[in-house]
Amino acid sequence: MLSLSTSLAPLRHRNYRLLFLSFVISMLGDGVWLVALPWVAMELGGNSSDLAMVVGAESIGLISCVLIGGALADRYPRKLVIGWSYTAAFAVLTALAVVHVTGSLQIWQLVGAAFVLGAAAAISGPAADAFTPDLVPKDDLHAANAMESVVRSLAVRMVGPAVGGLLISLIDALSIIVLNAVSFGVAATCVAMIVVPRPVGDPTTGKADADVTAGAEGVPYREALRYLFSERWLWLLIVWSGLVLLLQSGPRQVLLPFVIHNDLGGDARDYGTLIAVTGIAAVVGSLVLASRKPPRDYPRRMLLAWTAGAAPLALMVFVPSFWMLLPLGAMYGFFSTVGNVYWSTLVQTSVPSAVRGRVISIDWLGSLALVPLSAVLAGLSPDRGFMVWLFVLGGVLPVLLTLATVRWVDLRALGAGGPAAAAATAPVDGGTPAVPQEDKERATAPTPS
Repeated sequence: MLSLSTSLAPLRHRNYRLLFLSFVISMLGDGVWLVALPWVAMELGGNSSDLAMVVGAESIGLISCVLIGGALADRYPRKLVIGWSYTAAFAVLTALAVVHVTGSLQIWQLVGAAFVLGAAAAISGPAADAFTPDLVPKDDLHAANAMESVVRSLAVRMVGPAVGGLLISLIDALSIIVLNAVSFGVAATCVAMIVVPRPVGDPTTGKADADVTAGAEGVPYREALRYLFSERWLWLLIVWSGLVLLLQSGPRQVLLPFVIHNDLGGDARDYGTLIAVTGIAAVVGSLVLASRKPPRDYPRRMLLAWTAGAAPLALMVFVPSFWMLLPLGAMYGFFSTVGNVYWSTLVQTSVPSAVRGRVISIDWLGSLALVPLSAVLAGLSPDRGFMVWLFVLGGVLPVLLTLATVRWVDLRALGAGGPAAAAATAPVDGGTPAVPQEDKERATAPTPS
């Protein structure tokens, strides 16, 4: 049964309320911009190649700057990293609006702005993920991640695009640019109002520090990488997610519209319906998790949920009618979101604060780096037989990867309290463990089956 008090518990904390509000506003702006961007490009006389350059520039900015974002999140106060990245996005969109008013806006300027927006997202994203455990107690962290997942699904997949489509029909592209700029300005203001004189502390140790980046200045990136590869569960699950996105993102984003159009006789409205159903299922999954405390075996459930969300792809290319795609899309939306929320909780409660930003940024990079390659693979051949194989492999291979992963990772040892204590002992400052060795041995002992 859903518990509203549990779901909203993180909002009791003023600092997190401000961070959450900034997240909501920026996500709504992103959702509006996602729909408005093609029309902005077309108003400038651009074609599909020009739009591809704009979208590609944003992806390049995101991928190329995500590791820098992780380093900044560990070296400097995370509040400032997030605030300045929002301010940079506000500045570039304001400049874009000013240039548009003068009538001299060109595609290359839109490309440059898209790169900056991608870079700003690469810097603010890992910093915000790493900042959340500093603002809420460990007991409320799972609900915070679930609430953010709800907002992301609603804002980017549903409300934001719907508002963007409505605004495009009512106002011009200039107004859309200004609106997105305002959203980043308000988000930056919310972050600036956060006051963290003494943070809740690192959930891996349960201790509060005077500075959320205490000790990070002395931790070089190679030590963060050493920590990452010393935790088998961490790097194996990052590799797992990267490979699954390589197998799945191309068929979902590039080939599925052709399946709907060519095989099932559908149109853009049907494709939009499928996306909406997927988003609704994601919201339901997030709400279910937000209302409950994570179970002791949630790392195992995380991997099973990811696998359950990936497997339906193998069936999508064989369905005889469009309506049979909807439950498969709902399965993907629900279970993939459940896995993602559990993953956020696991990383935030397991990774020491001094390297948390960099580990999260490496996770982001592992998830994003192979997505362009997946799109390229999906476009190699228009042959239906090739497309069928991509869908089947995309749904079956994640199951095989899961079977291999569970042989390498003792998911029972990653239960409640286990990963946090295990991670806290990692030598992130050149060899000094964060908690006594006996605590690590006690915390990482396998839980009863």
